[in-house]
Amino acid sequence: MNVERIQFKGQLAEAKSKYKNLDTEAAGLIILLRSLLNPFEEDTTKIDIDKIAVQTARLQSIVFELRLLKDKIDKLEAYFG
Repeated sequence: MNVERIQFKGQLAEAKSKYKNLDTEAAGLIILLRSLLNPFEEDTTKIDIDKIAVQTARLQSIVFELRLLKDKIDKLEAYFG
């Protein structure tokens, strides 16, 4: 096996691992956001909008990174395909 293939396999494994970790973090953030945006709370002034904004920004950056990783994984898998 040539060196390039070995490097690509390593990159693929690393990208898949990072994708899995980020996907798990995103799922946790979604659960947190749902709890912060309690639809049964009648007093909207009690919503912690600052917390929601921070968590939403983090979720947005994770989703952006997941999209980049998915593209990279697809390209690497096509190389080995």
